[in-house]
Amino acid sequence: MICEMCGKESDIVRTIFLEGAQLKVCKECSRFGESPEGKSSSKKGRGGTAPTRAVVAERLQARERRMRSRDVFQEETVIDLVPDYDKVIRDARMARDLKQDELASRVNEKSSVIAQLENGSMRPSDQLIKKLERELNIKLTERVTLVKPESSKGSRNVLTLGDLIKKEK
Repeated sequence: MICEMCGKESDIVRTIFLEGAQLKVCKECSRFGESPEGKSSSKKGRGGTAPTRAVVAERLQARERRMRSRDVFQEETVIDLVPDYDKVIRDARMARDLKQDELASRVNEKSSVIAQLENGSMRPSDQLIKKLERELNIKLTERVTLVKPESSKGSRNVLTLGDLIKKEK
């Protein structure tokens, strides 16, 4: 007879349960499953019977939860730097009659860093944002709601160039 697992021709075929399926396998492949008598070839403690109705119902419910349609777009709120941070920093510094080097010494940074921030040529780090917000009593961050599509790993629902060519014909 032929082993249902490896396809090898064998004189002696044994019946095993593997992942809930009953297979007729050769001697070598029988170690991968459980014998119907309840003696486990490799996995001790599990019965060698097919899954019960409760187990099957639980698996079906889990499958139903996985297959349930979901909202394509997920909203996510992130904290981001305000777009005109350079103007906000410059205006707050001037309102307090501080020079760039004075502000730099108060936030423990170089004056060139403050100049680059006010020019908009440098984006401040999170630590520097906190220092500037505390020192100048300003708000440099805002909550932004992002709407991003749900990632579909291995999804074949995308349109390719080949699909476009096929549709035109």
